[in-house]
Amino acid sequence: MRLILALLASLAVAPAAAQGPAPSDTVAGEVPPKPPLKLTDEQKTKVAQAINGQDTLAKLPEGFAPAIGARVPGEAKLPEYPLPRPLVYEVPVLKQYFYVQLDDQVLIVDPMTKTVAEIVKR
Repeated sequence: MRLILALLASLAVAPAAAQGPAPSDTVAGEVPPKPPLKLTDEQKTKVAQAINGQDTLAKLPEGFAPAIGARVPGEAKLPEYPLPRPLVYEVPVLKQYFYVQLDDQVLIVDPMTKTVAEIVKR
């Protein structure tokens, strides 16, 4: 009886050991680009309202024209901030993004690629 149990136990463990560790997509692998951020008009209104109360107004650096897909200048020239928590709870897709507040618009920025994902008019 013990022999049968030992044999069954070895068969159950052997396939798992033969497979080895599962591959990891996060270690030194290329991160696939995020899908395009497509906010509804209602979501854009929520963004504009949430950012209005923030003291994060930035001046547009020379030579930078905001456009979707444009690379944002360095942190010293155009600071990025995490989106306010209440907004992220209402619009969860924004969790992975930062924002830059300008006079007449809010840029939603992908912090990994430093590119503009969406522009919200204020």
